[in-house]
Amino acid sequence: MRRGRGGEAKCPFCGRSFESPREIKAEFGNVFTGGKCECGAVYVFDRSGHNLGDAYVDGLVFACNGDWEAAWKLIPDVDYTIKPFYYDRETHQLNEGGRRAGRSMENFLFIALNKKEERQ
Repeated sequence: MRRGRGGEAKCPFCGRSFESPREIKAEFGNVFTGGKCECGAVYVFDRSGHNLGDAYVDGLVFACNGDWEAAWKLIPDVDYTIKPFYYDRETHQLNEGGRRAGRSMENFLFIALNKKEERQ
C-alpha cells in the first residue's frame, strides 16, 4: 500500500479481504473493536486514536483466545508479528501509517501469531 492513498481493506498477512471491525466483548467485560481474518490474524481498531496501547493488548489477548497469561509471555517479532495501519472506517480502507505534527497516525493493528517452528 502506498502512504497517503487508500487501499482496499485486505489482510497484510494473507491478502484476503476482511470484515469491518465490530465490537467484541472480552472475558472481563471490556469491549474493544476488531475482528479476525480467515487466516487467523486478528485486527484491532482504536477509534479515538489515543488508546493504541490498549488496542495492542486487546489484540494480543484476542489472538491467544482470551488467555491473558499466554499473551503476556509473547515476545514481539519472535512469537508474533504486528503491522500498523491507518484505517478509514467510513470507506473501509487501509493506509500505511504516517506522522502528522510529529505524532503517529496509526489507529489499526494486525497481529499474527508466528508458527511454533518459526519461533525457534
